[in-house]
Amino acid sequence: MAHHPRLLLFFLLICAAATAQPVHDFRSVQFDQSHTYPVSGTWEFYWKQLLEPSQLDATAQRDSLRVPGSWNRQRGYSPLGYGTYRTRLHIPASSGLALYFPVINSAATFWVNGKKIATAGNVAASKDDYEAKLAATLVELPADVTEVEIVVQVANFTYFSGGIPEEPQLGKVTALLNDISKKNGVENFFAGSLIAMFIYQLILYFLFDRGKPYLWLSLICFGAAVRAMIVHGGSFLLPDLFPAVSWEIWKKIEFGAVYGTVAFFPLYIYHLFKDKAPRWPIVVFVSVATLLCAAGLFTPQNVYGQLLDVCHVALLLGFVYVIYVVSKSWREGSSDARIIFFGVLASFPFILIEILKNSVLVALDIQFMYLVELGVLVFLLFQVYLLANHYAKSYQSLETMNVQLEQQVLARTEELISTNRVKDRLLSVMSHDIKSPLNSLRGILSIYNKGKIEQSEFNYYFKRIEGDLSRTSLLVDNILYWKAAQLKGVKVSHENFDLHLLLKENVDLFQTIAFNKSVTIRVKQVEDKTIRFDRSILNLTLRNLLANAIKFSHKGGTIWIAYEEHDKHASIHVQDEGVGMTDEWIHQLEKPVGAKSSVGTAQEAGTGLGLSFCVEYLQMAGGNLKIKSKLNEGSTFTIEFPLLAV
Repeated sequence: MAHHPRLLLFFLLICAAATAQPVHDFRSVQFDQSHTYPVSGTWEFYWKQLLEPSQLDATAQRDSLRVPGSWNRQRGYSPLGYGTYRTRLHIPASSGLALYFPVINSAATFWVNGKKIATAGNVAASKDDYEAKLAATLVELPADVTEVEIVVQVANFTYFSGGIPEEPQLGKVTALLNDISKKNGVENFFAGSLIAMFIYQLILYFLFDRGKPYLWLSLICFGAAVRAMIVHGGSFLLPDLFPAVSWEIWKKIEFGAVYGTVAFFPLYIYHLFKDKAPRWPIVVFVSVATLLCAAGLFTPQNVYGQLLDVCHVALLLGFVYVIYVVSKSWREGSSDARIIFFGVLASFPFILIEILKNSVLVALDIQFMYLVELGVLVFLLFQVYLLANHYAKSYQSLETMNVQLEQQVLARTEELISTNRVKDRLLSVMSHDIKSPLNSLRGILSIYNKGKIEQSEFNYYFKRIEGDLSRTSLLVDNILYWKAAQLKGVKVSHENFDLHLLLKENVDLFQTIAFNKSVTIRVKQVEDKTIRFDRSILNLTLRNLLANAIKFSHKGGTIWIAYEEHDKHASIHVQDEGVGMTDEWIHQLEKPVGAKSSVGTAQEAGTGLGLSFCVEYLQMAGGNLKIKSKLNEGSTFTIEFPLLAV
């Protein structure tokens, strides 16, 4: 029996410890203007009792809960109900201290040392008298005391989770206000950044024909921004701007933004890699998001709020779908998929921690408030890099195109200048070389008609006029063909024709001019031969070559025309025994502007353009003109063209 007093004392100590009030000791803390301290840990809790401070010690029906935390997660109480929290603070005897409650998501009344200090909403034991409010509460503590009793009555008949969800903070009023301002500034920064990205992505959606990915990404940004501006760590930007809007409406908007993301994120990836992404999961995600949002619209918060874990599972499955599609696209060579893949991996940890933090199934106490915003912004950084990479490549391509375009413009400008110079020369030729023989003919005919010229004299002049008219006819043909080519382009038309007949027609055409100059034209090694080529171009080329050969042949000279076949090509040679040409002169013939006119051996005039035109026309038809010449020994012009099937 001697041990009974000791056992009794031990039992009393255990009972005293069991009934002792939770105490948070801050007496050793030096409170200043820049630091705040969390009041987290165990608080007394009285379920289904709204007790004033004077009533707390008279009841034995009490429990203990951790703050922050919800009573339904910790003790399995119904989320709908009410209760009273109590704790004690030991603080240094100083003034200017306060306790800050970021948010309670329902209604609360705050007592300090037996005195009611503040209320948020309307605390009541019945749903009819209860009113929730989104608000943060700053509770000032009395000065010159070292012990403070904090009592908080909490009622919840609307939200899916009851209790004190955020960590209370103790500190100087100025320090708490500074901390609140910093948090609000950070939150507003995130919200502003997300709103800016929402507008930017929405503009991209309207600018591009295939801009659906930008639409879904803009809605993700908008949802995260709206969630941040409704309730986040005490920042109630939208509720403060629109106080007339009820608590229930704000919660529907907040949860609707989260539930909509179940469809928005997979839709973004689906339209980004549509040829690689399976469609049936999209139907599932859209259906789930639609049902969740419908529940948010037509059921109370304590009902649709409990579907949050369904949303979490759908979001995780959405990440699995996204990883599958992006990985598949990356394996098939998409460089965009590689960037998106790393963006998803970088953002996923933030979203996963936020899901675990708010999950009913896993009690993860993390007080960091900006996980969703950071996750979205991290992913957007990769998206912005992707767009910037596209813009950079497009800009480089545009610069390359501009350089090529400038080169084309310069080349075309040179062609136009060259063509304009040719036109000027042709106009000059037309005003002189065409007009002169016509004037000569008219003058001689006028003199002949007046009987002032004898028949013998007329025959002499007639031969000269006939030669001039032949040259003029060729000149007109060159001009007309060149003009048609400039206006409509040279249209190559291959046809079958008798080469021997074509040569005979051209020889007969120039016989008079050659006879007047005592030049002989001979055709050798050409029998009846049918070829396939552009007859008009070949005819024009032969006429120019014969006219040129006669022009530069000496009196009594001979012009030879020959035909040869070599494998798949044929050649027509026009050889004279005239004055010949230098290499520089041959080179100039390939340039219409550079070609210079020179008089023939009998002082025949010329334009210097006929052969240049022939070189260009032959090349268009698939042929070529080669020139061999030696000064004072003559020239050989060779027309080469492919042997086509007749």
